[in-house]
Amino acid sequence: MKYFYFVSFGVLLISSSCKSEESRVSHVHFDFLDSVIQALETDLIPLEDEIAELARFTEGLYLLRDSLVQVANKSKYFIDRNDWFRNQNWETSESTVFVSYLAEDHDRSVEEVYLTEPLDRVFPVLTEKYPMVAQVYYNTKSQTSRVYPPYDLMNTIEPEIDVTAFNFFYLGTEARNPDRGHVWIDEIYIDPAGRGWILSLIHPVYHGDECKGVLGFDITLTDLMPYFSDNNNGNLMIIDGQGTIVAGGKQAIEALSMPPLRNHTYIQTILADNFRKEDFNLFKSKSKEVRQMAAKFLMEKEAAYRFDLDGDKLEAFCSPMNLFGWYMLSIQSME
Repeated sequence: MKYFYFVSFGVLLISSSCKSEESRVSHVHFDFLDSVIQALETDLIPLEDEIAELARFTEGLYLLRDSLVQVANKSKYFIDRNDWFRNQNWETSESTVFVSYLAEDHDRSVEEVYLTEPLDRVFPVLTEKYPMVAQVYYNTKSQTSRVYPPYDLMNTIEPEIDVTAFNFFYLGTEARNPDRGHVWIDEIYIDPAGRGWILSLIHPVYHGDECKGVLGFDITLTDLMPYFSDNNNGNLMIIDGQGTIVAGGKQAIEALSMPPLRNHTYIQTILADNFRKEDFNLFKSKSKEVRQMAAKFLMEKEAAYRFDLDGDKLEAFCSPMNLFGWYMLSIQSME
């Protein structure tokens, strides 16, 4: 009887020790995930104040409409042979500017281009101060668009584009944003100006109670890659709330047997216009284990998951991000 007691007590001690070690290891992984999340969000959070300040500056321009329209450098713009109001030469322009064919009051839209010209002095300052910001823009309800840095408009945008039809516009308007503050667009989308897959921070601009337009900061997914390209971080990835891989290290993506990476770099994959989000959605994986992992993390809100994949024993850890509905994962080999 005593022998049985000591054996049972020994098994209990070993079991307790194993659980304690597992708990310690888990804490290490979660602490690391939280530290990477904090580093990433520390770089992103200041942008919220910057875009709010830019919105206040832009709103002030509308109070000076008459004087700004009068002093604007109108020689920077022209109406081309196709009757499209735009920049003269995009390569020497401060910003790329145009008025869509869909403008209901063309003359009024042109005036809005003139009165917002001071933004050309502010946009470069912001991109220099925050290298993570790849693009700054202001799109208006009157179908004008001002984007910095400039891009090849003629080979990128159709004249009849509806600038209000994109999520980086309508998600900022009062119907979708009654608080009139900043909005993070955490559903990645392809940039119509050809800069690849984009995460955006937007903010409406009001004149009185009328939403005149929406400002935006674009961050390309390639700008998130330094957080994952490091050897130590190669096992990390970010997924959105639908299970799509937003960004990640090569080691983590290959561990989950996702589609072959173009030229062995995820950066080139996400730059490609033919990149399909569903191809990198964990719920669409051919592996039942990967689909179960996604369900555990996103639907059941569990934080750790162990599984076998093609003979490899893996352990995944998951922590939610704070700014938007994304999750950071760490994929570890247990061997």
